[in-house]
Amino acid sequence: MTIKMIATDMDGTFLDGDSAFNRPRFQQLLNEMAAQQVKFVVASGNQYPHLPPYFDGLTGEITYLAEDGAHIVLAGEAISEDVIPAATLQQFLNWLPTTPLFASAWVILSGQQASYTEMLPNSKRFKASHYFYGDMQHVPDLREVTDGIYKIDITWAQFDVSAQEQLVNATFPGELRATSSGLGGIDVVLPHVNKAYGLAKLQAKWGITRDETLAFGDSGNDLEMLAMAKYGYAMANAPENVRQAVDYVTPLDNDHDGVLDVIAQYLNV
Repeated sequence: MTIKMIATDMDGTFLDGDSAFNRPRFQQLLNEMAAQQVKFVVASGNQYPHLPPYFDGLTGEITYLAEDGAHIVLAGEAISEDVIPAATLQQFLNWLPTTPLFASAWVILSGQQASYTEMLPNSKRFKASHYFYGDMQHVPDLREVTDGIYKIDITWAQFDVSAQEQLVNATFPGELRATSSGLGGIDVVLPHVNKAYGLAKLQAKWGITRDETLAFGDSGNDLEMLAMAKYGYAMANAPENVRQAVDYVTPLDNDHDGVLDVIAQYLNV
């Protein structure tokens, strides 16, 4: 089999429980990808500025498919951006406070210039979220934000957010789409935006087919992307519904080089 593109989610997939990975082994694989002319794509729900620092000190070409596909960066340049229309965003933000299911939610707007939240900077949740959104700004009212917004990140203390996901999709059909991001969160983006949308753009740009694509993920927001790859792997540590939705599951989990092991097999190294 010939693989020309490898795409991977980050949290719970490429990264272990300490948000790290086997750097020496990955550098060896990245060198082999270059030798075999294989593209490596980081496909994440996180914002772009959060992603490159993971790979500081490593050499090799990495393309970033950020914000669940709403923001694609190739060689340091944005080649695709999909922002939520301002009117739709305002409608959604006006609806949120009127909906009991969202009463205890933490909300972050991920934008082109920065990220925004009403959480207070000295709160535990703000500090925890700052790990993912290094440019996060406190605002008194999210409805006052004028930046172009890629994604609305909504998180709860509990892990089961299926009811909230379904409610958003039923209330804003054709305007917005919610999908589970794992760990008690949902991402709300434009209906056509997902990791598969971004992956398809890169496949078309590089002339790579589905049969030449290998992909990895662990959450509901990875499923469309996994379907865009002939070899779409759910992680061994992924929820059962995600594992059952795909043809392949990694033998090892994210704490034991699960992604790197499979990549090595496909690269024959």
